[in-house]
Amino acid sequence: MTIIKRPINIALTLTLMLMAMAVLLPTTAGAVVVDRIVAVVNDSIITETELNAATAVAVGGLRSNEPREYHVHTKSIVLDNLIESSLIKQDAERIGVEVSELEIDESIGSVLERNGMTKDQLIEALKAKDLPYQEYRNQIRDELIRVKFMNARFRSRIKIKTAELEEYFYQHIDEYYAEPSVRLAVLLLADNGKEIVQEKLKTIKLGLKDGEEFTELIKQFSDGPTAAHGGDIGYLHENEISPLIKNIAMSLKVGEISKPVRAKKGIYIVQLIDRKEKEPKPLAEVQGQIRNIIYQKKMKERYVFWLDNMKRTAFIDVRL
Repeated sequence: MTIIKRPINIALTLTLMLMAMAVLLPTTAGAVVVDRIVAVVNDSIITETELNAATAVAVGGLRSNEPREYHVHTKSIVLDNLIESSLIKQDAERIGVEVSELEIDESIGSVLERNGMTKDQLIEALKAKDLPYQEYRNQIRDELIRVKFMNARFRSRIKIKTAELEEYFYQHIDEYYAEPSVRLAVLLLADNGKEIVQEKLKTIKLGLKDGEEFTELIKQFSDGPTAAHGGDIGYLHENEISPLIKNIAMSLKVGEISKPVRAKKGIYIVQLIDRKEKEPKPLAEVQGQIRNIIYQKKMKERYVFWLDNMKRTAFIDVRL
């Protein structure tokens, strides 16, 4: 990874030297082992232990059996994220963002619920990744700080005007077309014996010839699930209709009633009540989706601008 260095003053140099001395880890034998510093970000450090822990969580999740040795490219990506996280924590502290122990507990509780785990099982899963439970809590803390920071620094300041929604909608109108749909009334004569079916069919034909409403005939004679509602199955897209009914409907004009068609379940008679061609959805129907798209775009732009500026003005020394 590229090492980025910027001039620092004597006070900062002394601070970094003291921090480097502070990363000596005691051992059971009384000796000490140096936890290598892999990056310095202003007056904060990132250690190899932190990097390994973050990499363990990033690769495969809690229940993963991924190997503990990771490719250097993976660690490089994770280190970039840790540097970014360090910059966020530093700025979050400046604007007063805090996370309580209770919030961390609640977040871990949600993790346990999603994964169907107990706390003891979580600790064992973390051990399998050589990740101490306290380090995991630290990572949860960092993520909560990130969320609160994003809300405070960016989200709360983003305003989206109605004109922006309309402009996006009309510029991307091709993405908001509803598929063609048809509204049908379906009469089904179940196969309850040839003579019974033929008698019903004869009565239905006579009723239609005499001008009786098809929906009323459906209520009287249909064995279908929507008989009580006059056979109306509402608007359906073509891919939501059975091939048999679709073939019948596609051959009809609006208001037209089909000839009887025999199938496995019995005899169908279908009326095409209405047909909607492919047309744009109303803006009111999709404005929530559009608002989220514009919102995410603005969030990303503001965050990238902030991060670029932070990296330009920060002292970052990468030692991986």
